[in-house]
Amino acid sequence: MTIDKVSFKKISERIDSYREDCIRLQFGLSAIPALSPENGGDGELPKARFLAERLRELGFTDIFEINAPDSRVSSGQRPNLIARIPGKCTDRMVWIMTHLDIVPPGEASLWHSDPYKGFVKDGLVYGRGTEDNQQDMVASIFAAKAFLDEGLTPRVRHRPSLSSPTKRRRAATASPMSSPTRKIPSARPTSSSSPIRATKRAP
Repeated sequence: MTIDKVSFKKISERIDSYREDCIRLQFGLSAIPALSPENGGDGELPKARFLAERLRELGFTDIFEINAPDSRVSSGQRPNLIARIPGKCTDRMVWIMTHLDIVPPGEASLWHSDPYKGFVKDGLVYGRGTEDNQQDMVASIFAAKAFLDEGLTPRVRHRPSLSSPTKRRRAATASPMSSPTRKIPSARPTSSSSPIRATKRAP
């Protein structure tokens, strides 16, 4: 996908204006532990619901979920969330893929604060998940939002795909009967803080 210099400048400046919104989304995502069953968690469904609600608030209208069955989590399913932006061409599309789950925070005493409460220090965002893999997720969401806010239509369709990594392959190969596509319900309120350049785990 190519873009002219004028449009690129508009998109870049628009993305720069989202700084505080990016931070708020990072904090909101970090506040929801999304541990896989392999790591002793109950999956990603609450985080997916929160994110879907935020995507709607940010102006995305074409959002759907493909669930992969998993009896190891209480909901019985692992969500694969997809948000789409129509492009000028329909024979090709650009996928931006990230994942919703995180790894456990490890030894609590090695953290200077609650790993699930993000904070900013010296221009960096700290908190569990802010780097792996929320930095990619948040960046791709706001890059796509910049197209929406500038009224620019991509030449190809754009799909940020936010999924549970352990079930992506099954969901991708499952038939519509076994992995139904449906609109997902609204999220429950989730706490987040208000106040980047880079993200990393707290030292």
